[in-house]
Amino acid sequence: MSLISLINASKDFGIKNIFQELDLHINKNEKLGLIGANGSGKSTLLKVIAGIEPLLEGERKCAPSLKIKIVHQDSLIKGNHSILEEVLEGCGENKELLIQFKDVSELVAKDPENNEALKQLGVISEKMDHANTWNLEQRCKEILRRLGIENLDMPINKLSGGYQKRVGLASALVGNPDVLLLDEPTNHLDATAVEWLQNWLENFEGSLVLVTHDRYVLDRVTKNMIEVDSGKVKKYSGNYASFLQQKVEQEQAEKSSNQKFKGILKKELAWLRQGPKARSTKQKARIQRIEQMKLKKTSINKGSLEIISSSRRLGNIAIETEKLLVTTDGGMDSPVLFKDFTYSFTPNDRVGIIGANGTGKSSLLDVIAGIKKPASGKIIVGETAHIGYLDQNTQDLVKERELNKKVIDFIEEAAIRIELGKKEFTASKLLEKFLFTPNQQHSPIAKLSGGEKRRLKLCKMLIKVPNILLLDEPTNDLDIQTLSILEDFIETFKGCVIVVSHDRYFLDRVVNRIFNLREKELKRYEGNYSDFLAKNEESNKSGKDLMVNKHREMDVLAEKVNNQKSTISINLRNQSINPKPRKRSFKENLELKNINKELPLLEESKNRLEIKISTGDGNIIEQSKELANLIESINKYEERWLELSDISYD
Repeated sequence: MSLISLINASKDFGIKNIFQELDLHINKNEKLGLIGANGSGKSTLLKVIAGIEPLLEGERKCAPSLKIKIVHQDSLIKGNHSILEEVLEGCGENKELLIQFKDVSELVAKDPENNEALKQLGVISEKMDHANTWNLEQRCKEILRRLGIENLDMPINKLSGGYQKRVGLASALVGNPDVLLLDEPTNHLDATAVEWLQNWLENFEGSLVLVTHDRYVLDRVTKNMIEVDSGKVKKYSGNYASFLQQKVEQEQAEKSSNQKFKGILKKELAWLRQGPKARSTKQKARIQRIEQMKLKKTSINKGSLEIISSSRRLGNIAIETEKLLVTTDGGMDSPVLFKDFTYSFTPNDRVGIIGANGTGKSSLLDVIAGIKKPASGKIIVGETAHIGYLDQNTQDLVKERELNKKVIDFIEEAAIRIELGKKEFTASKLLEKFLFTPNQQHSPIAKLSGGEKRRLKLCKMLIKVPNILLLDEPTNDLDIQTLSILEDFIETFKGCVIVVSHDRYFLDRVVNRIFNLREKELKRYEGNYSDFLAKNEESNKSGKDLMVNKHREMDVLAEKVNNQKSTISINLRNQSINPKPRKRSFKENLELKNINKELPLLEESKNRLEIKISTGDGNIIEQSKELANLIESINKYEERWLELSDISYD
C-alpha cells in the first residue's frame, strides 16, 4: 500500500535540475535509504516527499490523515519554550495534560496542603489515565536521556544548534508518525546515541526515508535504496551492501555495453568510408543508422573526487603532550574537561578520539592546533610539523561576508597556483578535482549545500600541504563517495592523523589506536573502533554480572518492603478494631509533614540511581551501597508514615 507517491515529478532551481519525470512510491512499513553526492538534491527530495517543497511538474499524492514527521539537516526550531514543550509538539491533548500535570505537581510539592491543587492534580491524573498519557511522559524522558538531554525545563533558545537538532529528533520519534523523514540524524550524536538510534529505527513500525552518511546505520536499518544522481532517481532493492553489489554489476555491464557499442560504431564508420560505390541508394537506411549512433550518448564515466596531496617531511617528533590539564575556558579554577594527558604522537600515528558529547574532544584538537591554551601541562609541536585542521563545522562559511564570496576567491586566499606532487595546478583546476564545476566556482558560497561547503574547506586545508591532519567530525555532511575517497587518502597519507569522530565505519577504516575520553581521563586502546568495543565489552563483563546480582538484590529488598507494608497495614487494621482515642500531637504532625516532603525526594533519588546502575554509569559497587541505604530510608519513612497517618489530628 502506497502512503506517498510522486508521479512524473520534476524539480529544479533555475539552471540546476534536481530530478526529472520521477515516479516514486513510499509503501507502508517501508524503510528507504536515500543516497547521492553532496548537492545532488537529497534534502530537497525529502522536503518534496514531506509536502514542504512544491514540485515544478508532476503530482504528489498522499494518503488522507497521514502523520508525517521530518527532521531537517539543520535545526529550524525557534522560540523560547521549554525542551519538554517542543518534544511534545504535535501530541495534541496529551501535551497539555503533561504540562499541566508537571506545573500542578510542583505546586503540590511546595505546599502539600494546597487542597485546590490536590483536587486539580486528581482531575488531571484521571484524564491522563484515560488518554494513556503516562506512557508518553516516560517515552519523552527516555528518548531525551538517550540523546543526552536531561533538563526538560531548559528554554530551547538556550541550546546550541546541535542540541536543538537532538530535541527536534526526539520530538519526531516521540510523535510515532506514519512516515518518518530523517536528514543526517546522526550528526552531533556520539557513538552510544547513534547505536541506540540505530536500534530504535530498526524496530520502528512506520515508513522511513533516511539520509545518512553512517554506512553501518544505512546497512542495518534500510531495506531498499534510492539513489539521486544527475537529475535521475533510481530505486534499488536491498540494503546498502546489496546496493553496492548491484552498482558494481551495473557499472561492469555499462562498460561492456559501451565497448560493444564503440566496436559496432567503428565497423560502421569503416564501411561508410569505403567510398561512393559502397554507399549506394539501397544503403540510405544504414547511413542514417550510423548518423544516429554517432549522435547517441553513451554512458560517460562521471567525474570522481581526486584528493591529491604533496608529501612534506615530518621529523621524528610530531606532537608531544605532557600532563595536559584542559578546562572549559583555560582557567585553573574552571570546570575540568580532562587531565593528566601524556602521549607522544608519532609521524605514522592514526589516532581516533572518542567519548560522549561535551567531554572535551574538540578542545583537545583546539589545544593541539594552538587555538586554545591548556590550564597546565606542556605541548610540544615538532619543528617540521605543519598542521591542517578541519574543524567540526562550517560556521566561518555562513557569515554574511563569506557567503557572498565566490568559491574560487575563497580558495585563492590560500594560493593562486598550487604545487601538488610533481604537478602544478591553478586554483580552478584543483577545484575541478574536488568536483566544483566552473559555474559553481564563480557562484557565491551561499549557494553550496552543507556537504559542498565541507568539501570546500577540505580542499583549502590540503592546499597548504600539511603533514599532520586534525579532523574534527570529518564525516558530518559529506556524502558517502567523498568519505570513501577521504578514507583511501588517509590510508596513503604520509604523516600523523588525529580524528575526532562518532562515525564507527570511518573509525574502523582509518585508525589503529583509540583514546576514549571518559570521566575526565583519556584511556588508550590499541586497534580500531570495533576492537575497542570488543575489549570494552570484555572488561565490562564482570561489571555486568555484578549489576545483574545487584538487580536481584534490589528485587529482594523491594519484596521485603512490600511485605513489611502489608504486615504494617494488617497490624494497623487489627488495632483499629478496638481503637484507642489518641490524637496526633503537634510534634507528630510536623514529623508527618516532613515525611510527605522527604519521601518523594528519596524516591526520585532512588529512580535516578537505578538508571545509572542499569546503564553502567559510574562505580557500580558504591552506587549499589547507596541504593541499599536509600531503600532502607524509604522503608523507615513509609513505616512511620503509616503509623502517623492512622492517628487522627484536630
